[in-house]
Amino acid sequence: MANIMITGATGLLGRTVKAQIESNPLHQVIATGFSRAQAGIYKLDLTQADQVDEFIGHHKPDVIVHCAAERRPDVSERDPSAALSLNLGATKALAKSAKKHDCWIIYISTDYVFDGTSPNYDESDKPNPVNFYGDSKWLGEQVLQETSKDFAVLRLPILYGQVEQVSESAILVLLNQLMDKQAQDVDHWAVRSPTSTQDIAMAIEKMIELKLAKLDLSGIYHFSGKETMSKYQMLLALGELLKRSTGHLTPVSEPTDSAKRPQDCTLNCDRLALLGIASQVDFKSGVLDALKASTAALSAIGLKLS
Repeated sequence: MANIMITGATGLLGRTVKAQIESNPLHQVIATGFSRAQAGIYKLDLTQADQVDEFIGHHKPDVIVHCAAERRPDVSERDPSAALSLNLGATKALAKSAKKHDCWIIYISTDYVFDGTSPNYDESDKPNPVNFYGDSKWLGEQVLQETSKDFAVLRLPILYGQVEQVSESAILVLLNQLMDKQAQDVDHWAVRSPTSTQDIAMAIEKMIELKLAKLDLSGIYHFSGKETMSKYQMLLALGELLKRSTGHLTPVSEPTDSAKRPQDCTLNCDRLALLGIASQVDFKSGVLDALKASTAALSAIGLKLS
């Protein structure tokens, strides 16, 4: 049995990781959140180092899965100090306390640590972020590894899963464009690897099992869905699944976002694959499951699954 602390347990990824680990009766989950903390979730301000250390000292987790982050590139550009406070400052506080109290961390990072010019990046490739979000997550990686070489970094691409509102996922938020029948331009320049939070949660659970079995699981790892798609291609797939017209959408083969994005940060995931951990979920079946689990969020934008 292990005590497993999850930060950001009210967020898109954290909720799914929490549910997956709770399904194993051998583990005790210590879930934390902040703005959306509720019954069964401890309210913890990760930017307050003393509070973090007191919490970890009291609850004594064996493993910390650090999902909490400012993950929105545009928001990070507008408020860099807030992004740094969470992506770097909170990570530093957690890493320092985890080392002090002898617990292991998996830090969730991003494919946006790369510049997108040489895709199929492996873990040894040198990061070169092109936006502040990627830079802040790369700084978090560095402070984690400087604190202890035993800790693990798990880099992930763009995510989808069960949502409370579609804006939580950079993929499911595209449903707004599908529903709005006005003519719209859609990015067909940047390529992403859409990945299911359920797929990731199962991978994280396996990583924890291997660590508890005394396997050396340190350093940087990549995990990703196996398909690469532009936002336009994702919308075509969503339209097909939902039987909605996509004729009002026009693909644009140049950058369209306000914060600079890399063009193709596809990750090489061989390091985890050698441990028997690889993506099991294809985009269409995974996103359909996510839609079925998000009926309230879909209803809020006037969408009902047939």
